[in-house]
Amino acid sequence: MTRRSPFPDTGAFVTLPHGSRVHVDPVSRTWTPEWRRVADERDLVPYRALQAALEALPLPLDRRAVATVVAAHGAGPLRWVAPPRPAAPALPPPLTRPATPAFGSLTAYLRGTPQARQSIRAALAGRKHPAAVPMLAAPRGANPGLVGTAFDYAFRFLLEGLNPGRVAVKGALTARAAALVLDRDRTRSAVNEAETTLLEVAGGQPFEARHAHAAVVLASYEVVVRTGWFADLAGVVPDAAREDVLGLVQAIPREAFRAERQLILNPRFAAAGRFGGADADVLLDDLLIEVKATRHLKLDGDYLQQLTGYLVLDRLGGTVGSQEPVRRLGVYYARHGVLQVLPVKDLYRPGLLPQLVSWFDESLPRL
Repeated sequence: MTRRSPFPDTGAFVTLPHGSRVHVDPVSRTWTPEWRRVADERDLVPYRALQAALEALPLPLDRRAVATVVAAHGAGPLRWVAPPRPAAPALPPPLTRPATPAFGSLTAYLRGTPQARQSIRAALAGRKHPAAVPMLAAPRGANPGLVGTAFDYAFRFLLEGLNPGRVAVKGALTARAAALVLDRDRTRSAVNEAETTLLEVAGGQPFEARHAHAAVVLASYEVVVRTGWFADLAGVVPDAAREDVLGLVQAIPREAFRAERQLILNPRFAAAGRFGGADADVLLDDLLIEVKATRHLKLDGDYLQQLTGYLVLDRLGGTVGSQEPVRRLGVYYARHGVLQVLPVKDLYRPGLLPQLVSWFDESLPRL
């Protein structure tokens, strides 16, 4: 039978002048009980002196400092065994591949597929919230969904104006589809007028209250398209919504959104159909940005889930019109004017992003 060593598997192991081996945990400075270590009574005095010297060092014990103390007390050799690195968590098994998408969008897929959320959580290395700053654009009491959609429109037109000649791809206005379910001529006229107004901003003009009004008009029609409800509110612009959008635009740090190579507004992904559909907010060079008009300045887990879904789509088939892969993910907290940038290389555990992409590739229907 193999005899088990009386010592722990890791820590600092020191041989005293007369051959006794002693052990100390560098994190807690706990010594293995004396009767299990000091084999020669002549080592008791140097052992006590070594203990006293190490007590003066700060925790956790530094390897070089311990080596200096050991050498000064005539002990040695010193053997330092670091604890093994914890293994990266394994992803759950891929799902059985369905023949067709079971959901209508990436958001719905993540919400309805706990195994996907579990896989993303396992791959993430952690999350860090942005530094606290004062809110620059407090809510005015308008419907948050309407304001968020209106700000998305205002933000995209403003970015186009900040980056003349850099716009590689610009998505169509979702609001136009409202003409399929509402009065066609009236809807087209209202949407065209609002777009014409916002194109002034895309051309470089300052953003004013009338541009915020136009953004809310477009948002009101998009709400009808996405929900099938609120037809009686299409084209209605509450004062609070207009003022809220104007405040959010004024809080934008313009210099943070100037592209060097490319700007893609409302980016689409070649493989989006495998989820049932997906479109992001902005791709600025290699930075994929999700815009949030929430009052909370924190990196919510759902944001990372959504951004990771976009990143997986970029890796599976690329972003339409982009000349480079996504290398950074970002969240723009619009009410605080804060853009948090998350480099992909630091966001996921070593080696697990390729595994995560493979997990989705095997779990999603083929196009």
